[in-house]
Amino acid sequence: MNMTASLPPYAPTGDVPADKAAWRSLVRAARRELVGAWGTTGREAAARSLADGGLTFLRGYAASRGLGELTSLTVTAFEPMRTEPPVDGLTRVLQAEGVRVLVPLTLEKPRLDWADLADPGRTPLGEGALAEVDLFFVPGLAISRDGVRLGQGGGYYDTVLPRARELSGGAPAIVVLHDHEVVEAVPADTHDVVVDGVLRPGTGVQGVPLPAG
Repeated sequence: MNMTASLPPYAPTGDVPADKAAWRSLVRAARRELVGAWGTTGREAAARSLADGGLTFLRGYAASRGLGELTSLTVTAFEPMRTEPPVDGLTRVLQAEGVRVLVPLTLEKPRLDWADLADPGRTPLGEGALAEVDLFFVPGLAISRDGVRLGQGGGYYDTVLPRARELSGGAPAIVVLHDHEVVEAVPADTHDVVVDGVLRPGTGVQGVPLPAG
């Protein structure tokens, strides 16, 4: 898939909060550039590619762990903003396969609740719903090759994911990104979440640590 955006190497300044703010601005600008060049056809192609890669991975993951048919599975995902990877292509395919998809409801920072994507009323299900999750598809802005996730800055997933992994018995977390958003390093603090892999349109799901190049 053609990609018109890119990110520079991260050069630490010693001020991690300032570095994070600067990098978030860089990533968001690159996303606007990428999505602006897509048009409807480009977005649809990216959505199909994410759907194919995510579904293939989930089938293999379920089979390798004896989890049974996809209809027995629950995953989390998210409802993408305009410049985020079009993960809605994946969620539609998963729902058609009988997978239950939970999406976040934003509460007071840094808390999230969860609702079934199939529920138009988005009824809050509470933290306990995470105990049923087999795999977490999560948003982000970038990821380092050793799996450190750069988020949007709200602290939601850095807070929620450790608890979610505990409740779910260690279900893996896969961040969904654009192709160019895997980089050598990102600005990070000790509390920043390390994820288990990344899903991108051009590569499907890759596990951490990520290959160079």
